[in-house]
Amino acid sequence: MKNNSHFKKCISITCQFLVLLSLSFSSFSQSDYPNRAIKVVVPFAPGSVPESVLRIFTQEMTARFGHPIVIEHKPGASTNIAAAYVANAPADGYTLLLTNLASNILNKSTYKKLAYEPDAFMQIGLMAVTGFYVVVRADSLYQSMNDLIQAAQNSPVSFKYGSLGSGGASHLVTELFRTKTGIKELLHVPYKSGAALDLIAGRLDFMIDASVINQVKSGQLKALAVASSKRWPTLPDLPTTTELGYPDVTMSAIIGLSAPAKTPAGILDKLNQTMIDVGKNPENIKRILAMHAMPVSMTRAETQDYIKQQSEKWKPVIQSLQISFED
Repeated sequence: MKNNSHFKKCISITCQFLVLLSLSFSSFSQSDYPNRAIKVVVPFAPGSVPESVLRIFTQEMTARFGHPIVIEHKPGASTNIAAAYVANAPADGYTLLLTNLASNILNKSTYKKLAYEPDAFMQIGLMAVTGFYVVVRADSLYQSMNDLIQAAQNSPVSFKYGSLGSGGASHLVTELFRTKTGIKELLHVPYKSGAALDLIAGRLDFMIDASVINQVKSGQLKALAVASSKRWPTLPDLPTTTELGYPDVTMSAIIGLSAPAKTPAGILDKLNQTMIDVGKNPENIKRILAMHAMPVSMTRAETQDYIKQQSEKWKPVIQSLQISFED
């Protein structure tokens, strides 16, 4: 009986030691983070504005950490391939996702089933946001957004607009634009790429998208408004949809970092603080603005709240449009 009691006591002491050892190791691994390369998975093809913004941060964070931050592209399936890959990666801070509108906000409502849980991602922080612009051909007769709305309302045939895919950001914000402006019907033409080129060629009537900014700056397209509550810093003379009487017609693409569920708080905090420090660099701010993106600095909690608010905004819009995909 005594031997049995002694044995149980030994087991208890051993278990306590192992727990303490585990906690000590976990604490050490977090304080030592990073001790090797970090991978950021980008759900877009190379050359996108989000990737360019990300590289500004990864270059300086690499110098600060003393270990490389590498970018791996996994485009496809409306960002779901990349998101699922990161969601199922070890929660150790060495595999991160480039936070984006589709993976973190829209897809949870547009897809019936996903291979990952969007709300389970640990939000690290945001780097920047990009605007969505209401654009027409450079030689269009429409001089204002109200000109476009009135023409679309009175046209005997439906105005055509392009987007970068059904259920995507440009599709959703344009349909929200339609409902809030009282336009009865629009003809949606989804593209994998090249929608702006068709607009320039006159095969579309207008678009609302973030990717058209370079064509606006080059003079190939004319921007009538930015879908925002505040004027865009790189186009200060361009009116906002809010100013024009449509405060609900706003959308911003987000650029940030997310981590798999259960990633230790110490690692997330270190990444967030480093991102904030890098984002404060005046040279980095200039470089981000040069891409027509707006620098953003948020704590982890602020980022989590922002993602939640945007998810709540777009869920009823998606439901009202009856947009639903199987996978």
